[in-house]
Amino acid sequence: MFRIDPERYRVVDLSFEVVPGARADRPFDATRATLPDDCFKYDVTCTHTHVGTHVELPAHYWPEGADVTAFALEAFYGRGILLHVDESLGGAAITADYCAQQLDARIQPGDCVLCRKEGPGAASVASSDLPYLTPDAARYLAAHQIKLLGIDSFVRLSVDIPQGRELHEILLGAGCNLVEFLDHLDELQREEFFFMSLPFKVRGMDSGWARAIAIEER
Repeated sequence: MFRIDPERYRVVDLSFEVVPGARADRPFDATRATLPDDCFKYDVTCTHTHVGTHVELPAHYWPEGADVTAFALEAFYGRGILLHVDESLGGAAITADYCAQQLDARIQPGDCVLCRKEGPGAASVASSDLPYLTPDAARYLAAHQIKLLGIDSFVRLSVDIPQGRELHEILLGAGCNLVEFLDHLDELQREEFFFMSLPFKVRGMDSGWARAIAIEER
């Protein structure tokens, strides 16, 4: 039978851990209750579809956009590569030229591109000082026909709301879904790996909570 040889490959959990009640801007409240057989369940009373690691789909941007049930599973996994975002950028733009310098020699159609901020202080700056992707960077990625773009908390999708909407329109319109709130990207040791982020399958939702992993050679 098929198996992943742990001597040759390692599985890296890239999912953000949600702690109920920890964040007012990303609420997740759960109360323990019981089922008819007296086993426990949790009533989730306050949350939304953009809490923790999640995949954003066309339904996030267009009222009649495709939801998670419209996609084959293959849309959510594939060859992953890193876009290294140097700490020296500070709060500057990640442009198409920057993406080309980083990715031209490696990027392929169907890739999953994960943005990882590099440097010892990567996690210690204010949100306004974080680098951000630009619409022209989105056009570069769309032209290379990637299937997923992933970010963690240390790279922004845009500098403001208008550019953010333009970026979403470019990528989602080109068939590239977004994975937000990734975590532990610093644990990846390879430039190329298998990436998977399977969203919770709920009809009509604009986004799906996901468990994201990478599998890479040791």
